[in-house]
Amino acid sequence: MKFCKRYLLVPVLCLATVFAAGCKSKPHEIYTNIPDGGYSLNDKTFVLSPVIEGHTPSEEEETQTDTTGFTSRRYTFYAMTVNADLIIADDFTKEGAEEKASSFTAAIAAKLLEVEKAISGTVMSSDVYLFNKAEAGERLEIRQITYEVLSEALAVHSFTDGYYNPALYYNIQAYGFGGAYNYPENKEGLPADDLIAKYTDLASHFSDLTLEEEEGKYYLTKPAYTVEAEGETLSMKLDLGGIGKGYAVDLIDKMFDDYGYEFGYFNFGTSSMTIKSHVTNGAYNIGLSSPRSPSRDPFMTVPLRNEKLSTSGDNEQRYFIDGVRYCHVISPVTGKPVQTGIMSATVMGGGAAEADALTTAIMAMEKEDAISFIAEKLTDKKVVITVE
Repeated sequence: MKFCKRYLLVPVLCLATVFAAGCKSKPHEIYTNIPDGGYSLNDKTFVLSPVIEGHTPSEEEETQTDTTGFTSRRYTFYAMTVNADLIIADDFTKEGAEEKASSFTAAIAAKLLEVEKAISGTVMSSDVYLFNKAEAGERLEIRQITYEVLSEALAVHSFTDGYYNPALYYNIQAYGFGGAYNYPENKEGLPADDLIAKYTDLASHFSDLTLEEEEGKYYLTKPAYTVEAEGETLSMKLDLGGIGKGYAVDLIDKMFDDYGYEFGYFNFGTSSMTIKSHVTNGAYNIGLSSPRSPSRDPFMTVPLRNEKLSTSGDNEQRYFIDGVRYCHVISPVTGKPVQTGIMSATVMGGGAAEADALTTAIMAMEKEDAISFIAEKLTDKKVVITVE
């Protein structure tokens, strides 16, 4: 874990998503539950479809803080294989301000490392790594962080009727993602349907894992269910990449408050963010970048302050075989990379870990199912999806 510090004279524009790919002449669709006036459109290659009903916007009371003498600083961290950017604004000439900033950034670096050591699938001492190596039915003592992440994962799994499922580990690996060595190069290199069906069946038992807290200690019991595949008996494995960064963002959002920083943001790998207030403008203008734009210009801008958000897209990690796109988001229904037509999903409001998992779930839904889900279950959040 390491970070570096750079000084800025003015705050910068945050980009909530950054994806790149080839252009396409047919207009893409935008579906959102944000009412008119809550966003601006920036790209004519996108058309706004009817607004999804059901969202109830909340009014936030603005506080007045004297920001005379405030400047902004950027700090860059590296954790969980991606960069993270921190912006804070303060009067750094005040007594104790430098020490406070140093303490804050050091605490963030330590927290990111703590989360990574708990839930990374590649750190050999992590709870997830040990779970993945454990025998079916084995009970393990785990860290509180892992307990909290998995509790949130189980809750969202239930809330989305299984569309969010972090037990699709074998499926992710089979298609060359999640740290696998190579992408398939042709159709012959793709995993066989019967093998994917076995992996998907195994993942469908995610809700069978058991979490327990006893006298201040935390335990996780692996499901006893196994499948036979390619001459091996396979037990469940987890990949918490679709929720872990959001969980870390939730922790750092609280640290902003604990240290008394009202202004700035923390952007973790361009996929999960906590946004405080802009030191001069109040709200940050968050640009949502097109998952098909080579220029990465935002198709939509949404003003946000004191909110958390996460985004998922089919273009951050992807490859093509015979013109077909294969991305890292796996459908728990087919067990294959999603091909529902939904290119990206962004959820604003609530917890970042929840939003992180929700965007993955929405990507796996058919368009009409996603629209109904947003209208019926996400009325307290702002949601934007793009569709081919």
